[in-house]
Order: sequence, then C-alpha cells, then structure tokens
Amino acid sequence: MTGIRRRLLSLLGTLIVVVSALQFGVSFTAALDQTNRLFDEQMRQIAHTLRLSKDGTVFGADQDFHTEYDLVIQMWHAGQVTVYEERQHRMLPLRAPFGYSNITLANGEWRVYAAQYHGGVVQVAQKLSMRRQEAVNLALHTLWPMLLLSLVLLAAMGWAVRFALRPLDAVRAQIASRDATALDPIALDAAPAEVLPLLQALNDLLARVADNVGLQRQFVADAAHELRSPLTVLRMQIQMLGGQQAEPERLASLAALTAAIGRSSRMAQQLLGLAQQDALDESASPAAIALNEFAAAAIAEMAPFAAARQIELGFLDALPVTVHGHADSLMILLRNLLDNAVRYTPAGGAVHIAVDSHHGHGVLTIADSGPGIPEAELPRVTDRFYRVPGSGDSGSGLGLSIVAAAARHLNARLELRNASSGGLVAKVVFP
Repeated sequence: MTGIRRRLLSLLGTLIVVVSALQFGVSFTAALDQTNRLFDEQMRQIAHTLRLSKDGTVFGADQDFHTEYDLVIQMWHAGQVTVYEERQHRMLPLRAPFGYSNITLANGEWRVYAAQYHGGVVQVAQKLSMRRQEAVNLALHTLWPMLLLSLVLLAAMGWAVRFALRPLDAVRAQIASRDATALDPIALDAAPAEVLPLLQALNDLLARVADNVGLQRQFVADAAHELRSPLTVLRMQIQMLGGQQAEPERLASLAALTAAIGRSSRMAQQLLGLAQQDALDESASPAAIALNEFAAAAIAEMAPFAAARQIELGFLDALPVTVHGHADSLMILLRNLLDNAVRYTPAGGAVHIAVDSHHGHGVLTIADSGPGIPEAELPRVTDRFYRVPGSGDSGSGLGLSIVAAAARHLNARLELRNASSGGLVAKVVFP
C-alpha cells in the first residue's frame, strides 16, 4: 500500500468515526429529550390517577406504578403524615414545590412532580440516572445500524481509493520499467491532473540530466581526442631521441620532449580542474572569502612563471573586499585567469590585477597587454577545447571554460572584452 492510499484511508476512516460519534451524540441528545418528555408525562398521569378520599383512603394505590422505571410515589394527608410511598431507596425526596422540579440528594439527582388533591399532596419522583441510561439504550439502538453502515462505507471507500489511484500505479509501472540509461520524457497522456505538475517537473529534470550527460559524453570524447595528439607527439619525440647520436640534435629533441610533457601535464591538470568543478557539491554552504587575500596568493603562486617569461605581474589596486562562495572554485578561477593572461602576453608585457567593490558587488579585474581576442571569437572562447585560430598550440582550449564553470559555482558574472589600448580584460562580478 502506498503512502497516499494509507493517508486517504486513514483520513476517510477518521471522518467516518467522527461522523459516527456525532451521530451517536445527536441520537443520545434527542433520545434524552424524548425520554424526559415521556417520563414527565407519565409522572403527571400517575399523580392525577392517585387521589385521596376525605378519610385518607388511597384509591389506585394497589397499582404497581414504579415497575421497571424506578418511580417513587409519595402522598401526604392531614399535615406531614405520609399516607403512601413506594420505597425503592433509603433516601427519598421530601415534599417539593408543586409542578416539576429537580432535586439533588446524597444518592443522586431526582426529577419530581407534585400536585395537590382534596387537601392532600401526591408526589411522583424518579432518578435522573435511570432516564439517562434509558436514553443511552435508545441511542445504542440507532448506533448499531450506523456501525454496520460504517463498515460498508469503509469497504466501499477502500475500493474507491484503489480505483481512483489506479492511474498512479500505471505511471509507477511505466517509470519502474524504464532502463537506467533511459532519459526520454515520461508519457503524460494518461497521467491524472493532480500528478501532472510532478511528472512535468520530472521531465524537466530528465531533460537537464540528458543535457548534462550529453556534455559529459562530449567532454570525454573531446578529452580523448585532445590527449591523443600530445601522447602521439611524446612517442615520436622519444623515438627520435633514441635514434639520434649527435649531442645538439639529442638536446633539441630532449627540449621538445620536455615541452610536450609540460603541455600534457598542464592539460591533465586542467581536465582535473574542470572535472572538479563539474562534480562540485552544490549543496555546500558558501563561506566568506577575502577576495584580495586570495588574489595575492594566486599572484605569488604565478610569479615564477611570469618572471620566467619576463612579464610584470602585480596589483594595480587591491581593496579589502569580502565575497561569499567556495574557496576552491575561487582559487581555480584566479589561477586559470592569471595563467591565461601570462601565457598569451608577449615578453616585456604586463598583467595587472585590481580588486574593488561597486554597488555592493565585489569586482575582480585582470588586464593583460597581449594580443586580445577577435570580437567575433569572444562568445566562443569559454567553450570546452575551443582555440582561437592563430593562437598556436600552447593552449588546450580549457582555461577559460574552467573559469566560466568556476564563475557559475560562485554565482559570479564573467565578462570578457578587449581593451582599447590592446590586450584582454577579464572582469568577474561577485554577488
């Protein structure tokens, strides 16, 4: 039994129980009211039937009026002399006011009717507990049919719930029969209107998963293709190194081999960085990060590489700015932006970093004095493995795509533009 069925049956069953209880309460109230009116009339008739003669003889006293209704009959004549009484209890009511009244004694509550005849008084009393018991008995007689009807309703309700939820079973069977790799949308033709939004949300999720799987497959295919070329170059360089005898040629092949190994190592690191961004836990809570301190650490890490290429690397402006995000993503973003700027800046050039705030947003700006990127190519440079034509083979086409992925995880906005004086300006605006 599914949770929805159990909940529906529990709720409907509870409603039936509550309605039955209300029905019993209404029946008891009506029965008690009817019982009170009937017994009151009976007490009045008994009092009028009994009468006193002038000498105090009781007429009708031989009648068994109390029977099963626990009635007590009292009669007074000539002052306080009790002429007649039915003693069913140790304690009986004393003379009450004429008419109907309720009296509370130590042995319970009494309903009393008193009337005057020929100088005497006749009084009929009855325990109210007996009336309530009679009302309960009458109400129970109406409850048994209600209980039987409730059982019938419960059985019918169980069938109705199972019949109404049958379309859900069909949807469940459809989903359960799907292959683990099936990402096509769930058919909505026979789906009930109540679960249609849920199935539409599932279809949206399947579409996003399909897009992500497609990207992963494309990434794996592109990575295999991109790694094949440097591995082939490495093998050729090793073969050439083994077949060469002259020292100058051997040194040249060794230098080429070292460069190829460096490119392959850098590509592997970038692939790992990209995979790390793809696998980043989105549910992890962001933390407060000092943007200027992280930028300083990235500059210190990249300084030897910039010095080897004779490129000036440093802060143009560094205000203390705090942003919220994942520290790993921020460091990956900084490293790849600086690596890209230093790598494509010619010797003697400069790479300047600025940390600032604008309208409550943290802003990181990295500007280089390199050749920049053609305007037509700017929208594509963040695609994976895309290289700008004419940029040479030093890059892997992953640097800016890693930056874009890290920016998404930081909820930041990446802006790329060419400076008017030449070079590329990368601007990251943090929330």
